Amino acid sequence: MAAQDDDAALERIYDSLDAGEYEKALDDVAAAIDALPDDQEDPVLRLLAGIALLELDQPGDAAEQLARAVELDPDDAEFRANLAIALFRSCRFDDAAREAARALKDDPSSPDAMHAKALTLERSGRLGEADELFSRASEIDPERFPAAVHLSRDAFDREIRRAEESLPEDFRKHLREVPILVEDVPSEDVLLGESPPLDPELLGLFVGTALADRQWSGGGADAPPRILLFRRNVERYAADVEDLRKQIAVTLYHELGHYLGLDEEQLAAIDLA
Repeated sequence: MAAQDDDAALERIYDSLDAGEYEKALDDVAAAIDALPDDQEDPVLRLLAGIALLELDQPGDAAEQLARAVELDPDDAEFRANLAIALFRSCRFDDAAREAARALKDDPSSPDAMHAKALTLERSGRLGEADELFSRASEIDPERFPAAVHLSRDAFDREIRRAEESLPEDFRKHLREVPILVEDVPSEDVLLGESPPLDPELLGLFVGTALADRQWSGGGADAPPRILLFRRNVERYAADVEDLRKQIAVTLYHELGHYLGLDEEQLAAIDLA
């Protein structure tokens, strides 16, 4: 494939990624790989495939593509940082920590490496070090890594109460039977309790027996229903305090919907705005 064809193919892939057309980006990557001579591989194409797969919530497949990019160019910190993210989201935390540390060592100024390393530090409970790296990544690239909203636990609890008040009454009344438990990040037991594992950056989770199942079984040996809300994930996801309150409300609404037995289409039909 001629150099100008290479450039055109990459431009199409980047355009698809920018437009959120991740399936199309994967198709374009596959076509570009097929156009290469049999004895050639392009690590950038593997990187772009990995990024698209991450956006499609397929971190295991993304890790395979990104691991190949790292094999082809082991000194590229961006490849290794993205591999760390894919491993992290696959709940392979030790592997993610190793790749993130290597990426940051190779390029101490890389915001991708800082962010990846911060995620692994956060999970290990080293919150001060994690926050320092999160902040440095945000200073370098605030668009991709916006600064987290940090609240005291009391302030966070107040935002939960305000978020509760914004829920439809038909949902809000069920909070009397479904308590909200706040944790910093999801535990490995929670994440690995599903197959495939849950995303460690999820904002909340309903656990226990849903209402319809409790009624069906008579409530004899039901697991108590509760909503887990993951504070640091919510704070990092939100743009500001108002947005944090909105994200809490949406998360509570979504998880209460699971308790009530609603599917994703039914949940999407209710507007919380």
